[in-house]
Amino acid sequence: MCVTPTFDSETVRRLRQSPGARYFVASLAALAIDYVITLALYYFAHLDLSVSAAIAFLAVGAVFYLVHEFWTFRQESSRFSTRRMAANMGVLLLSGAVRVAVIAALEWVRPPAGLWVSVYFAAGVGASFSTNYLLNRYFVFRR
Repeated sequence: MCVTPTFDSETVRRLRQSPGARYFVASLAALAIDYVITLALYYFAHLDLSVSAAIAFLAVGAVFYLVHEFWTFRQESSRFSTRRMAANMGVLLLSGAVRVAVIAALEWVRPPAGLWVSVYFAAGVGASFSTNYLLNRYFVFRR
């Protein structure tokens, strides 16, 4: 028996209005792009996994400031803000450092190969995702 979840219009409306839900959706899109760039740099440019992850994370994160400003944490007063962009870049550097540190520590324990590349990436993503969301939600886009 297959159970299909159903959502009423009120549930959908609440999800669309939730910064957390929007952050999750935006982050899934960013993560897919980030993962492809990371793997491309690792396999084709032959960079260390931690270096590949750092480059991809910062490139995607810089673009996603605009997504966060105008969709994820949008408000009637949303507009480009040099201050929020700078703060977002600071958060990116910090959460990117967390990601790279986790991946580098795992690389130190065991060089990545095969499935371990994705496992290390996922561990770094989990750490940086949490750091990024908390700092952006409660400091950068707090209005």
